[in-house]
Amino acid sequence: MIPVSSLPLATNLARRRVLSSVAAGVLGIGLSDLSALQAVASGSRTRARKARSVLVLYEEGGISQMDTWDPKPEAPVDHRSPYEPIDTSVPGIQFTSLMPQIARHADKLSVVRSMTTTRVAGHIEGCLEFLKGYRFDSPAFQGTGLNSHRFPDIGSIVTDQLGTECPELPGYIFCPGANLPNFVNNAGFLHRSRAAWKLGTRSLGENVAASGWRVKSLDPQPGLDPNRMSARMDLLRTLDASPTAAERTAEAFARNYLHALGLLTSPRVQQALSFDRDSPGVLDRYGRDHRGMCYLMGRKLIESGVRFVTVTVIQPSDLVGRPNNGEPNGAFLNWDHHEGIYRNGPCGGPQSMNNGERYGLPHPVMMPSLDRSFSALLEDMQQRGLLEETLVCLVTEMGRTPRINKWGGRDHWARAMSIAFAGAGVPGGQVIGQTDREAADVLDRRYTPCDYAETLYRKLGIDTEQRLKMPDGRPIDFSEGGHAISELF
Repeated sequence: MIPVSSLPLATNLARRRVLSSVAAGVLGIGLSDLSALQAVASGSRTRARKARSVLVLYEEGGISQMDTWDPKPEAPVDHRSPYEPIDTSVPGIQFTSLMPQIARHADKLSVVRSMTTTRVAGHIEGCLEFLKGYRFDSPAFQGTGLNSHRFPDIGSIVTDQLGTECPELPGYIFCPGANLPNFVNNAGFLHRSRAAWKLGTRSLGENVAASGWRVKSLDPQPGLDPNRMSARMDLLRTLDASPTAAERTAEAFARNYLHALGLLTSPRVQQALSFDRDSPGVLDRYGRDHRGMCYLMGRKLIESGVRFVTVTVIQPSDLVGRPNNGEPNGAFLNWDHHEGIYRNGPCGGPQSMNNGERYGLPHPVMMPSLDRSFSALLEDMQQRGLLEETLVCLVTEMGRTPRINKWGGRDHWARAMSIAFAGAGVPGGQVIGQTDREAADVLDRRYTPCDYAETLYRKLGIDTEQRLKMPDGRPIDFSEGGHAISELF
């Protein structure tokens, strides 16, 4: 692997600018630049690894641990979940009754009940730490704001270290990309080509299940007809005849520019980025709603050879007011249920006063969608042989308070939360760690987002003891004091 910081400097910079601008003119983004550097960085990998790819399912807002993975029937009656524990496919392991389909796949899952997150219990802070494996206030990388943190995303580092097995697509993709991950993600000190490519264009989400949805960044620029595209190809061939074009890096840019153009017509790419060829049965099993289609596209991208895919789920605002999709005055349809976590309708709390009440999609309305789509994904990936070499992670940025507030909701909680793993050699049918009788504090095997990051690197076969190199050559740890979750190996 050749790190970006040590790429040859003799490349003709003028030619590089031409190639980048041509690609940007066709696609609206520098995909040729992105894929070229991925290919240069990708070297031979002889050391065996248990995961070839990672699929992160990032459910925004903070899912309540006691209503899902960590039922607490002995909690005080005024604050316990109304959803009783149910048995799973693994004797001795119980989830709540909101997860009947996932419960049938407990034999594939390792659930970490002892995860913790940022000390301030903030959405943006927690999201940042799970995306990067460094504290949001890390002295070494803290920026002027949370969106300028200088440490790269985990997906950026993975792509830099391992490249991609699908040269027609970037190695790190957000599907579709929304809200918190959009705000904090970046490539840090790595080259900008390592940043996530976002399939969506709206920060607060868009409905991937909507008729006619497409990846708009792949639309040709206005006026770019086949003749102009052909002329640009002729220009590239002329440049390729120059002596500079024989250099290794220049060859990579030229070769991968062709891949970038191929995005417009490649059947492999078109199949991954649309649902036209998926059977009605598959669509029905995942669910023909936003979450279902996001999960399905995540699987399709992994199957296409993309190294690191993050599915970023927030119900788009244009769904508000439709049947089973929330009340007309609802807003920000994620898991942040400070008000009415168990009932539909306005609750009169502070969010309602600010016209931002999150009613309309309480946990019991949202959970059937997650239960259906996640169980479908596990079944589908196993049947297709993808689960064996794909690490699947279901995460959220925090837990919820063990006590219900006066508006019938649960607030932010960082001292205990649950996340789940499957695939890539993860031992199924186990629960890792323990919380107290209210799911308020960790009693055993406390883990952090830094440990989560270290786990992903180790699962992919990246030797974190070798350390990363800053652009000036200084070594830096892959995570901020993280240790891989040993029970997952």
